[in-house]
Amino acid sequence: MLIRTVEPFSLALTLRFTLSPPALLNGREFPPLLDYFEDGEYRRVADLGAQQVLYGIREEGDGNGTALRLRMLTGTPDERTSRQLEALVRRQFSTDLDLKPFYRLAASDPVLARLAKHFHGMHIPQAVTAFETLISAILEQQVNLSFAHQVKKALLDADGSHVEFEGRRYNAFPEPAALAIATPRGLRRIQISGPKARYIIALARAVLDGSFDLEGLRSLDPATADAKLRTHKGVGAWTAQYVGLRALGHLDSLPAADVGLQKAVQRFYGLRKQPAPNRVEQIARRWAGWRSYATFYLWLTYWEDRTWNERLAQDLRQTRRKGRQ
Repeated sequence: MLIRTVEPFSLALTLRFTLSPPALLNGREFPPLLDYFEDGEYRRVADLGAQQVLYGIREEGDGNGTALRLRMLTGTPDERTSRQLEALVRRQFSTDLDLKPFYRLAASDPVLARLAKHFHGMHIPQAVTAFETLISAILEQQVNLSFAHQVKKALLDADGSHVEFEGRRYNAFPEPAALAIATPRGLRRIQISGPKARYIIALARAVLDGSFDLEGLRSLDPATADAKLRTHKGVGAWTAQYVGLRALGHLDSLPAADVGLQKAVQRFYGLRKQPAPNRVEQIARRWAGWRSYATFYLWLTYWEDRTWNERLAQDLRQTRRKGRQ
């Protein structure tokens, strides 16, 4: 199946966030947990209700622009499954989203203008399910990247499922039914704190019994979806905004309390100290309508090496000095 994309679009750049977490200062890198790139193809497991499938994506280009070649690697292909899988991939890679308005806005901001050029065509990859994003965000609250990766791997091993294909194993994120029957003691054994364990179990049970229509949040306006998320214990402003940005397709989420975003703003906007959330919000007014993408492009600077970051920061300092002369 061939899925056309709205230009500009780059699959390689879009996949960087999920496929290539930044190496730690000690050089440690993280093996894939849910997203894989093998034999020149992105691969992922998805539960489509009637069946669990492994699918693959390749980017193809021709005179008509960029397209994604989608193929189903496991499972029983039928018309319903094909439609579901196509809809999932279109949402996952925002293939119908036109980034040109964002790039026009970025052109008036010296920092974003540079980032838009460097990451040209990069879309925010949307998670396969909002449940996965919400639980992952809770696991990542107030811990470092290495520990979060360790705990998430342990959760997949304990409660997730997997698909075998050509002698390789592909993990799937635990379903709500699996986490709904988990116990706080069991989750604590894999180093999930007591409060987080209780939040995760309660959310899984609410999704499972239908009292929390998490996937249905996509049909609501962003403010309403954000408010509904925050009614649940364990879901604060940062978590709700992250879910909006990474799973609900919200274009104007701003996790202003995110330390990584604050440090990137400090570095590239030439601030003397790390900005508080209200200062980030003030700077982000110029990004209105596209604050999710501005945030994401700033986040992705951590995926570049130190030399690249230092060179960009230096170039921006020189630009600011010239502007003051």
